[in-house]
Amino acid sequence: MIRAIPIIVNQTIAGAFVGLICLSFQSAAMAQDAPPSPPSSDYVSRAEYEKLKAEHDAMKQELEALKAQIGQLANPVPGPPAAPAEGKQVVTEMPSQATEELRQEVEMLKTQVKETFPGTTKFLLAGYGTAGFTARSGEDPFFDAAFNAIFLWKLTDRLFFEGELELEFEDEETTINLEIAQASYLLNDYMTIGVGRFLNPTDYFVERQHMNWVNKLPDKPLAVYDGLLPESELGAQLRGVIPVGPTKLEYVGFVANAPGLITTTDDFSELGMLDFDNDANTGGHVAVGGHLGFIPIPQLEIGYGIQRSKVGPRDQAVTAVLQSADFNYVQDSTLFKGLINFRAQWVWSHVGNFVYDPDGSQGFGPLEFNNNRNGGYVELAYRPTHIDNDILKNFEGVFRYDRLNQLHTPVGFDEQRWTFGLNYWLTPSTVIKAAYEVDDKNGGARDQNAFLMQAFREFANSSAYPGPS
Repeated sequence: MIRAIPIIVNQTIAGAFVGLICLSFQSAAMAQDAPPSPPSSDYVSRAEYEKLKAEHDAMKQELEALKAQIGQLANPVPGPPAAPAEGKQVVTEMPSQATEELRQEVEMLKTQVKETFPGTTKFLLAGYGTAGFTARSGEDPFFDAAFNAIFLWKLTDRLFFEGELELEFEDEETTINLEIAQASYLLNDYMTIGVGRFLNPTDYFVERQHMNWVNKLPDKPLAVYDGLLPESELGAQLRGVIPVGPTKLEYVGFVANAPGLITTTDDFSELGMLDFDNDANTGGHVAVGGHLGFIPIPQLEIGYGIQRSKVGPRDQAVTAVLQSADFNYVQDSTLFKGLINFRAQWVWSHVGNFVYDPDGSQGFGPLEFNNNRNGGYVELAYRPTHIDNDILKNFEGVFRYDRLNQLHTPVGFDEQRWTFGLNYWLTPSTVIKAAYEVDDKNGGARDQNAFLMQAFREFANSSAYPGPS
């Protein structure tokens, strides 16, 4: 039996194949004519990016036209049947095999079009710079400056990288510190895993509030910063947020290098403290910890964090337990015509019984003691954002009380401070801070009142093109 296919269908399919072949040759020619990029760089100039984008859009339009043509082939408009020729039988049917082949060609073309788009990653460069002045009683006044660069790189919809470098003047020279270097993978809507160097989740102030655009005063509070808890961890963490009815529960769990234990030092007051810069993990111990935060209403979060590890030499290791409780409340109040910030955090550090200088070679032993210290801060800030005066609404008043209890350690004194600050916001990302700090130490240590100033500026610059794919 002879089967005849309408000539008009064959011509349409042939035309579609010709169009596809032309597009394929055009794509291949583009790839051959384009100059090879240097092997040592993935950089694409803006002009090259615009050219490739225009070509991508043109190919996309042609692809849509081909898809429409395929749709017409698959669903032809029925018409009156043609009269069969004398002595012949005509069987009309859809060329399903040819249509399927054409669909496969279109899918291949869609892949080629997608691959011509230059760059699939996104990169954000952000950071902040500060300049400050400190006049503390009993010391020479001085100026200081620092710059923090933050790099955020989105490799895919689930894979991210974050890095932060801090450059500052310290001990008459510029120091460079790697604050963050972490890769994160989004497992699902409620769970993210991260590996590398990350801010300590146990310490709410360090992870959420130490940045100068969040911290309300020119300096950091006692105990919670550069004190009883590490600022960063080197390891892996798992974190996320779980909705619980109208409330939320934030969680973080991590494993990391354990801190070291200072057993020998030229400064007796440091004896028994923890060395948080133990990147080589001397002693081979592992720290395990985490933080839970409960958010009953959007304005309030209450949290608790803990870290536990062995510290010291392997044959004399003792247990170190670090704990933290935090409270954070932010309210845009119509009653008080402004923004209210109330924060509080208290931390505890316990290092088990250890014998220091057991053979007396350092001149102060054998000396055995537990190193227990605690401290924290309470802070209140108010900014009248809802008043009509454009100058007064940019002022922000701040009060902070902070304390560090370490009288019964080799340090030998407790310290408390009252700090009164006034900030003026030039722009949402630029602020000038001024504060006066009243210091009170017991145990024979000298009080050091201080006048502090700081200028801060935040910046960010994003780029969605050409990133390495």
